Amino acid sequence: MSKLNIEIDPKQDLKPVSIEALTASIYSALTALQILTDSSQNKGDCDVSCGAIEWFETPETIEFVRKSAMWLLLEPLWLYAEKGELVRPKDHLNDVIGDLLKWVCAIEAISEYSGENVHTPILKVITKFLARLKLDYQIDLSLGGDVKRYPDLSDGLVGISWLPQVSDKNLTIIELALLAGVSNIRSVRNAQYDKDNPLVFIKTGKNVEVEIDVAKHWLAKRRGFVATNHE
Repeated sequence: MSKLNIEIDPKQDLKPVSIEALTASIYSALTALQILTDSSQNKGDCDVSCGAIEWFETPETIEFVRKSAMWLLLEPLWLYAEKGELVRPKDHLNDVIGDLLKWVCAIEAISEYSGENVHTPILKVITKFLARLKLDYQIDLSLGGDVKRYPDLSDGLVGISWLPQVSDKNLTIIELALLAGVSNIRSVRNAQYDKDNPLVFIKTGKNVEVEIDVAKHWLAKRRGFVATNHE
């Protein structure tokens, strides 16, 4: 059985995703999905080679995004991932992550073909959301666990297997870089050579990861890290 692998290009800027960037990314993703649908049904002049429709911020385009199911699922994830606000999605977390990853999968080829990477901000938010979950609750995303705020995590997340850059219970280099608010993974990799406070990596299979307790200690000293507001 084949396995999906949905990854962030490590060469992409890993700094926090602004609400404006997320809005633009969702708009581009929605138009890419529409292009795929229309072209498959031979509607109009749509061609899959045209990629996504360019984003222009207007009241109409913003309303178009805010009324979409993609926005309704992503906004709570963004608030938690980027702002540390304890806002949980209304739907079951497995359904939220599953639906978002299916949409990303659907546009990944057209996005890469056009060289636009329109899905990157969306994928960064999903990855950072999952990283923060592990940081706050020390949960194994694959096996699940008892988290009162997220009771639907008791059986784990099915879609986690589609994200090779997301560890089950530790943090990968990209996850840690996203939480730290740095622009690229070099800052995380170079931290292992810090004479005063070296970051300790562990090897799990093919991945290089950082244990949660170690990550918490390191992140606490990073200016770009936004701690979760548990009040």
